[in-house]
Amino acid sequence: MKSIFKKLFLKPRKAIPKEWLGIWIDKTGRILDLEEDISHNLTVSVNDKVGSYFLINLLGNNKKETRNLLGRFSSDGKGNPYLEIEAGEKGLGPTYQLYFIIELENKDIRLAEDNDHINKIRIRPNIGLGLYNDWEDDLGVPWAFPLEDFKKKNNAT
Repeated sequence: MKSIFKKLFLKPRKAIPKEWLGIWIDKTGRILDLEEDISHNLTVSVNDKVGSYFLINLLGNNKKETRNLLGRFSSDGKGNPYLEIEAGEKGLGPTYQLYFIIELENKDIRLAEDNDHINKIRIRPNIGLGLYNDWEDDLGVPWAFPLEDFKKKNNAT
């Protein structure tokens, strides 16, 4: 992914503020639900606009739902942290990568910081390729397209 950020985080992200948990919606109506389990792991569910989970088609005709997918923080080649969700088979990809961003007044983008106001934060999804995409033209994640920014539910108007 081409670097789109003017300001980088100086340290790897390991968690997000509690305020960032909950329902996020993109302009197509797709719903992203970020939760924290009792072990403080982040889980992500992706639903369509009526709240139904998508079904991911995996290799070997296996399937899994886009429900309670484990998220872990990683960094891209530029050191930008994102929340990575395994959208395919573990270790094979593809992955659904969620960047927490702020769009500045001049339309530049920077990574969101813990003290940024929730109304300004967006989640920008990206698809990380893996071995899985070698067999699928749709990268194995047709449910993720079009890639649209998510806004926190109370702020998604």
